[in-house]
Parts: sequence; C-alpha cells; structure tokens
Amino acid sequence: MPKNIGLFLFFILLVSAPAWSQTTYLIKGRVTDADTKEGLPFCNVYVEGTTNGVSSDVDGYYEITLKQWSPQLAVSAIGYETQYKPLSRDPEQTVDFLVKSSEYTLSEVVVVAGENPANEIVRNIIKNKDKNSLQSNNTYQYESYAKVEVDLENIPDKLKQSKLMKPFEFVFENIDSTSDEKPFLPVYITETLQDVYYVKGEGEAKNVPRAQRTSGTDNETIIEFIKKIHAPYSVYDNWIYVLEKGFISPFANAGLSYYEYYIIDSTYINGQWSYKLKFKPKRRQETTFYGDFWVADTTFAIQRVNMRMSPDVNINLVRRIIIYQEFDYVEQRWLPVKQKMVVDFSPTENAPAMIGRRTESIRDYRLNQPDTRSYYREKDTYYEQEKLERDESFWQVARHEQLTKTEAAVYAMIDSIVRVPIYKTYVQIFETLFQGYFEWGNFEFGPYFMLSSYNPVEGNRFRLGVRTNTGFNKNLRLSGSLAYGLKDERWKYSGEVLWLLSRRPRTAIGVAHRRDISLNSENSEEFLEGDLFSGFLRRDIMMKLIDVEETKVFYEKHWKNGLSSRITMLHRTMDPYGGITPEGGGFNYAYLNNPNAPEHVDTTINATELIFKTRFALKEEFLEGDFERISIGTEHPIIELQYTMGVNGLLGGDYNFHKFSLYYRHYVNINPIGWLAYRFRAGKVFGTVPFLLMEVHPGNEAYFMTRGIFNTMNRYEFASDTYASLILEHHDDGFLFNKVPLLRKLKWRNVFTFKALIGSISEKNLAANRLNAYFPTDANTYNGFRAPSKYPYMEAGVGIENIFKFIRIDAVWRLNYLDNPQASRFSIIAGMYFYF
Repeated sequence: MPKNIGLFLFFILLVSAPAWSQTTYLIKGRVTDADTKEGLPFCNVYVEGTTNGVSSDVDGYYEITLKQWSPQLAVSAIGYETQYKPLSRDPEQTVDFLVKSSEYTLSEVVVVAGENPANEIVRNIIKNKDKNSLQSNNTYQYESYAKVEVDLENIPDKLKQSKLMKPFEFVFENIDSTSDEKPFLPVYITETLQDVYYVKGEGEAKNVPRAQRTSGTDNETIIEFIKKIHAPYSVYDNWIYVLEKGFISPFANAGLSYYEYYIIDSTYINGQWSYKLKFKPKRRQETTFYGDFWVADTTFAIQRVNMRMSPDVNINLVRRIIIYQEFDYVEQRWLPVKQKMVVDFSPTENAPAMIGRRTESIRDYRLNQPDTRSYYREKDTYYEQEKLERDESFWQVARHEQLTKTEAAVYAMIDSIVRVPIYKTYVQIFETLFQGYFEWGNFEFGPYFMLSSYNPVEGNRFRLGVRTNTGFNKNLRLSGSLAYGLKDERWKYSGEVLWLLSRRPRTAIGVAHRRDISLNSENSEEFLEGDLFSGFLRRDIMMKLIDVEETKVFYEKHWKNGLSSRITMLHRTMDPYGGITPEGGGFNYAYLNNPNAPEHVDTTINATELIFKTRFALKEEFLEGDFERISIGTEHPIIELQYTMGVNGLLGGDYNFHKFSLYYRHYVNINPIGWLAYRFRAGKVFGTVPFLLMEVHPGNEAYFMTRGIFNTMNRYEFASDTYASLILEHHDDGFLFNKVPLLRKLKWRNVFTFKALIGSISEKNLAANRLNAYFPTDANTYNGFRAPSKYPYMEAGVGIENIFKFIRIDAVWRLNYLDNPQASRFSIIAGMYFYF
C-alpha cells in the first residue's frame, strides 16, 4: 500500500510540474490621448489573436495578466489608431500607450430604419442643459489652477542643423528619443492660481488671481495673445468661440441639424448608468467638431467630452483644435473638474508648427452660498504681474497636480534658451520687423516704412525718427523725428516727452510739438499720422496737403472698469498748400471772418483747443509695448464721448466754438452666416468756424481701403457742423463660397459693406466758408466742399477676403452725389486684413 501511494504521489508531481514551472506576466500602464495627454477610458487592451483582454478604467489605467508570454500588446478604441507595444519577458512591467486620433468616419456603424436612439439622448441633453450647466446655479465659486505651454514643433532637420539653430541644439539633444513625444522647442510656460466667483444676473464670472509664474517671456503683449487663444467656454453653450470664430457645439439647440450621433458603448460611471456617443458633422467645411462624449442617464448631464475641429474648416493657420472636458459628481450634480484646449498653428501640413496647450483643474466648489455674492462684489480682478510671483515651494503645495517630467524640464530649458546670447538678437530682429524700429543701445530708430516717401509739395521726402527705450528710463520716453523734402528744401520736425506715472492702471502725462505736412485737418488727438505720403497707387486727383504746426500737453488716466479719460490743451496753426500747380491750382483755402467784408480773407487757421475725451470699453484687450498700447478689441461695445472747446485769444487762438461727438462701434455674431461690424458716429459744432474745424468727413483717394472711412468720397469733399454716419460691414466667414466645390478649397470669404452719412451746415458757417463752396470742375484743383444735406451720402460694396489668407479686394459703388466730376463712381480697392 505505501508503495502504491508513493507511485501515486510521484505521478501527481510529474503531471503538475509544468504548472508549477509556468510563469505569469503582469502588465499594467495607462492609455493616453496623444494630443490632450488625458487618460482614455474603456479602451480595449489585448493580445491580438486571443481572447485575453481588458478595458482601461475611467482614467485610462489598465492591468492585465498573461499566462503565456506574448511579443506584443495592442490597444484599440473607436476613433483612435490601433497601437502595438513590444513586451519584455519580465514578470512585471509597465507599458504605457500614447494613441493618436484617427479619421472621424464611422463606416462600421449601421442604423436600422426608424428613429436613431442617439438622437433622443441628444434631445434630452439639450432639454436639460439649463439645469446641468454650471451657470444654472444662483452663485458659485471655486479654485482654479491653470497651466499654459507654448511649443514649436515639426522643426525640420535642416533647420535644426543650420547655423541659426545651432546655439539651441542642446534642446533637441535632451529630448528622449525613445518616448512617444515629438521633439519640440518650448518657448513659453505659465501657471496661474485664481479664485473664480459668479453671481447670476450680475455679469460674467470674476477671476481673482492669487499667484502666477511665467517662464519664456514677460512681454504682456504675448501673454495677452496667448490668453486670447484659450478663451473661456462651456460645452453647453450653443457656440464655442476659439480665436473669435464660432464653432457650433454638439449640444447646441440646433445640434441635430449639424451633427450625426451614434451610441457606441454604455456602462456605470460613479454609480450611474451612462452612454458613450460618437458624433460627426453632417456637412464639410462648416465650423463644427467631431469626437465623443459620455452622458449620464436620467439627468442627461455630460460626464466627459473629447472633440476636435472638423477637417476643412474655413480657418486660417490653425491645423487642429482639441477640446477636452471632464466632469465629476459634486454636490448632487456633474460639474467640470478638468478641461484642456490644444490649438495647433501651422501654415501647411508638414511646416513648423506652434502648439498652445492650456489645462485647467478645478476644485473646492461652493454652490449657492450666501457669502459668494459679497465676495463677487468686493473682489478686485485688477492686478500687477510682479505682485503675483511666487517661489517653487509655494507651487509645490498649490498645484492641483504635479508637473510631469517633461513639463518640469521645460522651465529649465526655457531659462537656458533665454540665456543664449543669440536669442536676444533673434528677438530684436522680429521686433524690428513687426514694430518698425531698430534698437541700438537705449535708443530705437524708425519706423522703417516712413523713411522715404513722395508728395507734390516736398517731392522725395526722407524721414528718421528716434525714441528712447526702457534701458534709458523705465517710465520716461523721449522721442522725435526729422524730415526733409528735396523739392521744398525745408526741414520738418517733431518731439514728445511721455511720462508714465503708472502702468496698471495706465496713467500718463506728456508734452509734444510738431511742424510737418499733413493730409488731414484733424488735430493729433483725433488722427494718428502714418505713412501718408505714398505718391503711388492713388487716383489721378490732386493731393490736398496742409502745413501744420502744433503744440500740446495732455494727461490720461485708465480706470479698472474699462473707462479711460484724457484731457488735452493744444494750439495749432494750419496753412493749406494752395497754388502748387502752374495754373494756380491747389488746396486754395479761404475763410471770411466777416462775411460782409469779402476783401478780408484768411488763408491760415490759428486755433487753441481744450479737449475732454472719455472712452468706455469693458474688458478691452491691448497689445502692450514698453510705452504704447494698441487696442485689439473687446467683445463689448466701445463708446467714445468727446467735447472740444475752442478759445479765442488763448495762445493766439482765433475762434470760439464747442464741439460734441459720440462714437459707438461693436460687432454681432450672426452664426452660421458670419459676423456684422457696425460703427455709428454723430456730432454737433456750435459756433462760426472754418470748415476745416468742423467735421470733415473722411474720404479716400487711394486704391488701398480703410474700413472706417468712405472709400469713394474725396478728401475734403463733404463737411458738416451737424452730422450722423453709419458703417455696416458683414463678413460671411465663407458661408457662400463653402458651398461651391471649386471655391471651397481656396477658403475665400465674402464681405459686404454699406456706408451712409447725413449732415448739414448752419447759415452762418455757409456764409463764412462760401469761398470754398463746392463747384463742379474737373480741373486739377480743389473744387470745394458741401454738406450731405439733401439726402444721405451712400456707398455700397462687395468683396472677397482671405485671398492668400490676408488680402481683401472690394468693388465699391458710390450710390449718389454723382455730379462731382472728380469723384469716383466705382472703384476697385484692396487691403490687407487678417482674421482667423
């Protein structure tokens, strides 16, 4: 018996030996979206050709056990390319997948006859979005941590190996070539910690910064532009705006008219049964997205959405837009806790690209708390950049999630780049190209586009300007210019002292003087001189020039709420150039101080003016230079009120008058057919003055267009002391041409314009200015002015813009006042404007 038992045990050991010696393999890792760097839930992770597989969890993590070794592991998900990774023979190993999005076609989906069940889910999302959106709460507040990075990508090998990039070769050497990351050149990274407050009915949410850290640039112009790229959004909105271009949301009220939806999965998420839907646009080249989302059953709240800009959208320089948003179940509702936006700029498919990534994490929600209302009213959103700087120990605690290894390296990498000596040279070259000034030590010379020009009075004209920079003084700028005409052999000059008392909010005082030739009768507070002396590409009509000498002092103050004020006192002398042709033609200005004594004629103007200007532009954004700032607009209306008082006897002024003017401009999105910009101006002049001190309505005698003036009106053709004007400009964003197959690929866009003006002149001003009253002649001289009082002056145009991405060509018709032989009845004009 023992012998038999021994044999039996031997047999058991023999047959079980392979099982004891068999090795299992534990593989774990994470599946991540290559573009958003977010974990992808419910992906299939498997060994190809077997039934062995698992799904990734809601954050993209997976864990799989293999009883037999396999040379590779695969991952697949609808909308993404299948990816394979090799496996080692280690019993435990980590394998991460970085998967790329595939085309959005859904050929594998079959919808049977009848209602698509996905459509009913979408209808319920739309029906309940007012309840599910964050703005449905009466008040809310939370802490936001945002991270923005800008990188250059797809830099060609030839360029990386060139002399231009040789000083930066250490950047590419430090990129891990075995990783799934493409080599990139980081240029900017910032982190911001802020509190956000919202009160329904009291305006937009307030962002109150607590800390900010920036590396790569401290130029506020660049920082503001990057902020503009990543504008706030809600997926529940009907339209999501990226770079001021409206994209129809998949959850818009009209979403079913723009998208096709398909149910592709369902499971429990946080204890709630949920559906995964795929969506794609119904038509090409509309501003739409494609992607997928998870939605909770019963409440129909969005839980996670991942969407990308559709191919062939009529947008410039942008190759990709990716929006990712993740929600969590907080206080009995699904609230956004993480969102990411990626914008990829590239002129062509394989050209070098600039990629902007913004990730925001949200926590510490407080909904409908009574103290939020008082916080909202008390908190100040205005801040000074330097007061927000914090050290690394602060950020170690404050970050909602720690920086990745790559992100942490970016700070050091950017600091290294900035310290490379040639970097400053490259920055200087770009600044010269875009600002027009060449920097040399503490001085800047330019602008280069005004160095040489031509006009009939001066002939060939040469000009050089110089100004100090912050190296000379951080708050004081001295500037001046010298110009010389070869024909009149006279020097012209200008000078200005500007002292910035404060940068935030901007407060400045200054004094300026100039003696020069101008095409305009407005003072320098109303018109900024540019390259006015180009003698080419103008209609064959006499150029009306004025010799101007002006001195002024000014004070300006910008307030925190978008309000700004400016007070100026100036004196100027204007002497229009008459008799500049052999026949005596020219800008032969003449004014009768006493209409009953026509023998006493004034041919020059001396005026002293006190100007009070107030401007309101809520949340206006600026391109900030060291001393100047240029408005890049606001989504709110811009309103300007100005009062000018002329004082007789003060500093040699000859006229008493009062001028009031109102200027209002704005735009409205009329998606999906583009946007409409409109400008309204009205004013009144009290007193008897030369017509050059009244409202001289702006005309254009060149073949280059200007949006805010009348392009078929001559200069000084119309003037009024009581007036109102309206300018309408509709941009269709390709709505019409996108429907024409042959034109679709060109990405051209239509633009339509209409401009109207009505005005009148008092009897006293008519009498005093009767020597310059309009008279029809085609002679090469000034043929006088009149007011558009019989009926409104009108012109209309149609054009094509976005030709080569920045050229616009308009055909413009003058609709009335056609009796002027010098006027243009029809004109083809061109301009350069860029819109994304």
